[in-house]
Amino acid sequence: MPINKAISFIEQNLGHPITLGEIAERSGLSPYYFARLFRSATGKTVMGYLRHRRLTEAAKILESGQNASLIHLALDYGFDSQEAFTRAFKKCFGFPPGQYRANGCSMGHKYQLPLRHPIIPDPGVLPMEPNIVKKEAFNVIGMSDDFGQDNNKSVVDLWKAVGCRYPEIDHSNNGRAYGLCLKGSPESFTYMASFEVDNLSTIPSGMEGLAVDAAEYAVFTFTVNDKSPIGDQFSKVYQGIWGNWLPNSDYEYADTPDFELYDDRFDGSSATGEVDIWIPVTKKALST
Repeated sequence: MPINKAISFIEQNLGHPITLGEIAERSGLSPYYFARLFRSATGKTVMGYLRHRRLTEAAKILESGQNASLIHLALDYGFDSQEAFTRAFKKCFGFPPGQYRANGCSMGHKYQLPLRHPIIPDPGVLPMEPNIVKKEAFNVIGMSDDFGQDNNKSVVDLWKAVGCRYPEIDHSNNGRAYGLCLKGSPESFTYMASFEVDNLSTIPSGMEGLAVDAAEYAVFTFTVNDKSPIGDQFSKVYQGIWGNWLPNSDYEYADTPDFELYDDRFDGSSATGEVDIWIPVTKKALST
């Protein structure tokens, strides 16, 4: 499995400089959708996971009583300076490394980051094959924020903020809401919570408009229930898409936004019902 291969490669290179591109290459996936899959499976970015594992190895050395200098630990585990190592260590464990060693701390429960879910989604969560659909261009207005750098931002909170301003939007009568993932660096993306509009002539202050070009999509439909957190349910589905369906399909990811579509099949008040995930695709070129 791509994630298992990546984690194995990370574990073998905790003391060596490695890049996201190298890790993704070992997984057999492109950096962009490998990064999306990895975050769904672990809750962290690829490089955030690597940084965490390096810090936990350094913590083990501090706990062991070895007389290791902090600057050597910093350099051995990929930090440019002792100051950068100290900041990252304190953020991870709550204490700077010197105090951690002096106090005899042990944070063994934070050493290994288990996968959130199995890579293969639960039966019934994701259809084996999506519908391939051509969609005309459309316009949306909403609000966006950056995600992916192991921050504590919440997509749910973004939707709440946009929902409070819904009356200000001269929206389309079809009532469609879109959660768009706008491609950034492989380790981050911008999520836009928005509503479909007929045109972009009037955009409320503090909001933004976006014209999405016509494209071909793989459309996955699944039902959100109230039996587990909505974020966990989306994680399972995205793992199935990025880690299973896409690399084994006749398609590759296209360079336009992918998005979640919420319409009258979804109940916003209870956050349950059917959701469509639209992944822009192009046919893979035939090998010669």
